[in-house]
Amino acid sequence: MKQLQISDINLEGVSAIVFDLDGTLYDKKYYPLRLVLSDLRHAFLASSERRARRLLKGQYFGNPEAFYRSLFWHISRHQNIPFQQARDWYFATYMPLTIRLMKKYYHVGEFVEPLIRALKERCIKTAVFSDYPCVEEKLIALGADLRWFDYLFIAPEMGGLKPNKQLFENMIAQMEEEAQSVIMIGDREDTDGNGARAAGMRFIKV
Repeated sequence: MKQLQISDINLEGVSAIVFDLDGTLYDKKYYPLRLVLSDLRHAFLASSERRARRLLKGQYFGNPEAFYRSLFWHISRHQNIPFQQARDWYFATYMPLTIRLMKKYYHVGEFVEPLIRALKERCIKTAVFSDYPCVEEKLIALGADLRWFDYLFIAPEMGGLKPNKQLFENMIAQMEEEAQSVIMIGDREDTDGNGARAAGMRFIKV
């Protein structure tokens, strides 16, 4: 993972920086393998969850209930299980498992704290924007200090998935910033990059 430094970023006119979580604030190497090996019973459901996300990528449903209804419908249909079983697995089993794996195997990147402190010294707002829930719990599991970030944004709880333009615009509005003064830092061009640029933000890939 690139050790991003404050000197790597052109901060002229910048008042806020938004970080993606998975693959950006920590190196998620071997994560899918560890997820499957931790409990093989999750392999098929996790595969269906990823498939459903690919189908819903970039869509905006307007509210979290509508998004999750569609997500769990796709999982239940693909696995031929009841809708409620898919929902229960996701929130009661899958998300807690991801947090345990992060706590056991992963740690926030070494570059993160020095970079955040340098941004704070310049009075630049900081935020996390993730396509998955439980952002606060994941950051704690990774050893991050929640005080590093002024905002935590969760795309599903905003009603959709990256790279939907509306999600990025809503995020900018909640921070009370102008798009051109906000930088998005992430590891994926297709989600972080495309969404940021569509909303008028700058994008830095790590």
